[in-house]
Amino acid sequence: MLEFQFLLFLCAIALFTGFVKAGIPALGALISATVALMFPPKDALGITLMYLLTGDLVAVSLYWRQAHWQELKKMLPTILAGIAIGAGILYFLDNDTLGPVIGSLILILVSLEPFRPRITHWALNHPGKVRGTSGVLAGITTTVGNAAGPIISLYLLLLKIDKHGFVGTSAIFFFSVNLTKIPVYGALGIFKGYYLMTFLVTVPLVLVGAYAGRRFLHWIPQQWFNRVILIFTGIAGLTLVVRPLI
Repeated sequence: MLEFQFLLFLCAIALFTGFVKAGIPALGALISATVALMFPPKDALGITLMYLLTGDLVAVSLYWRQAHWQELKKMLPTILAGIAIGAGILYFLDNDTLGPVIGSLILILVSLEPFRPRITHWALNHPGKVRGTSGVLAGITTTVGNAAGPIISLYLLLLKIDKHGFVGTSAIFFFSVNLTKIPVYGALGIFKGYYLMTFLVTVPLVLVGAYAGRRFLHWIPQQWFNRVILIFTGIAGLTLVVRPLI
């Protein structure tokens, strides 16, 4: 990739990351998938994490008061277990191989939306099972592909959390999880120093994107917010399925 194209691409990623983190967290998997199309898979993980952490920090500063802290505390043990499993998978397997599996799982979950009233009723009677499964899957997918957004989004929709609580809870979740991934990625040699200068030049654009994302969140009605989350969650899942074929 030519140097100018490289810089232009990462400028777009910085803007999009800010918009996603402050407006539609479910689109996080699209960031990961897009970067992975332009860079070697493991380099893409390191690049994406730097932008995601910046976006997470901005989103936390905007929405931390609306976060559902108790729900996050309950999920923490299973999320950490998922991160440990994901680190093992990332060590032994090519994460491109796992992408279609994760994407297929997301598409299956999205396809269950017509049955959400029944699923919600079941989930209310079995909260531990739903929370545990979601936590483990989110931990695995965020470690191997920075792609836990769709899973967490579907889980929060199931809880019928309002849009500001949704974004606030997502922000705290991803900021905490992404921080824990730094030593894991460092030990696996995923971070590359030659990307750092370009990151520092482009990272202020995350703030610009976050401003646009916040305005979008205030503007969109709750019902449409839920629909947008489902649509783009499905797109993210499909992207993970077809990415190795491109």
